[in-house]
Amino acid sequence: MFKSLKIKLLFFFLITNILVLSGFGIFIYMTAKKGVSDSLDTMLKIISIDVIPDFKEDKHLDAKGVADELYEEFGLAPLHVKIIHYDKINGTVEQESVSSAAYEGLFDIPLNEMGHLHSIYYFDKDLYRVSSMLLFDDDGTKVFFQLGMLKDVDSPYLKDLAISLLIANPVILIIFLFIANTLVNRTLQPVKDVIRSVNSISANKLCKRIDAKSIPTEIKELVETFNRLLDNLEESFKRISSFSSDASHELKTPLTVIRGEVEVCLRQERSPQEYRNVLEDVLVEALRVQETIDQLFLLTKKDTAELGKNFTELYLDELIPDIVSQISRFASRRSVRINIKNIIPATIYANETLLRIAIENILRNAIIYSAQGAEVEIGIIDSDNEYLLVIEDHGCGITQEDLPFVFDRFYRADKARSRKASESGTGLGLAIVKMILDIHRYGIELQSTPGAGTKAIIKIPKSDEQKLIFDS
Repeated sequence: MFKSLKIKLLFFFLITNILVLSGFGIFIYMTAKKGVSDSLDTMLKIISIDVIPDFKEDKHLDAKGVADELYEEFGLAPLHVKIIHYDKINGTVEQESVSSAAYEGLFDIPLNEMGHLHSIYYFDKDLYRVSSMLLFDDDGTKVFFQLGMLKDVDSPYLKDLAISLLIANPVILIIFLFIANTLVNRTLQPVKDVIRSVNSISANKLCKRIDAKSIPTEIKELVETFNRLLDNLEESFKRISSFSSDASHELKTPLTVIRGEVEVCLRQERSPQEYRNVLEDVLVEALRVQETIDQLFLLTKKDTAELGKNFTELYLDELIPDIVSQISRFASRRSVRINIKNIIPATIYANETLLRIAIENILRNAIIYSAQGAEVEIGIIDSDNEYLLVIEDHGCGITQEDLPFVFDRFYRADKARSRKASESGTGLGLAIVKMILDIHRYGIELQSTPGAGTKAIIKIPKSDEQKLIFDS
């Protein structure tokens, strides 16, 4: 209905106050009206009691004469009187007189024959208030004295009160709205401050945060959530910036090699064998560019559910020999031998394609950093509720300072980010391994000693345990 929170609050405040003030005004008016009615009943009773001494002297008074005397005494008009002499024995009216025959119907009210002496009862007859009092009661006759007075529906007091309420309520409402507007502005001021702070934050100022110390409790959680969002955005921007720089470097190196090879080749006529050698070098670098792009594309899917699909039961003891067979040619070119040991039957729950990529990348990394003639070992160990897939090389190893960062994209322990063309690496292999293992909810532990080699331990929950993890 309203887009503005302030207008919405003021609207509901206005409606609530209209209802409250209207109800309060009606309550006051009805209370005052009841007070006027009660005062009228009191006046009727006082007049009736005032007549009692006259009846003691002469119980056959004339109603008109009594009405005239009461007018002179109290100054009330119109005042109508009826006197009834009632025969208790026969149950009939012996005599009655009315001050005005035109208003005789006004006293068409029941007589309370069982009432005690001086008991008085009140009745409403159209615009009149009528009272009936038992004034006299002897052995055979009861005398009832009845009065009729016009209700004070047009009382000046009630009129003034109604006018006062009609004027006062809107004035009070305007004052309340002014106060409410001031209070709402003060209440919403922290929100405006937060908006101002948010508007001052840009992509170049992601380090700024909104101060939550003086923020009301109701919006403090929102501010803290926004600050956490800024933390995540800042971290993402840093990663994107670093990633862009590193990716640019990784793609620039092979392209530079390709360009250099071609330019040197074109400077003079070459033999067919020389052209062939150049084309082979260009092909190697082109394949490296393609591999880098493919792995970058795989990493862009990290936050999607696509990579986590197609999980099935696999036989790890059958998968390992197949992977080793495929990567053996790569190992033989570097004179490295892969030794399979401790293979035991192991059924796991995984995405076969992704798991192949992860294991191949670890083996490839172990082969690259192993010396010629060295051996890379791979095996499976049964440990309680999980299988341990162990891949161990005897290469150059990793220092303890570099070990926590080896799964970062493009990270290299030597910080130089350069390598021989024959190494055929992209700096993305272990980052992809970590991503795939996270998708599978597998753990990985690296143990390394510089100059002695590195051991990678992949912790794979057994099939039933893995299903429980994904179901939870």
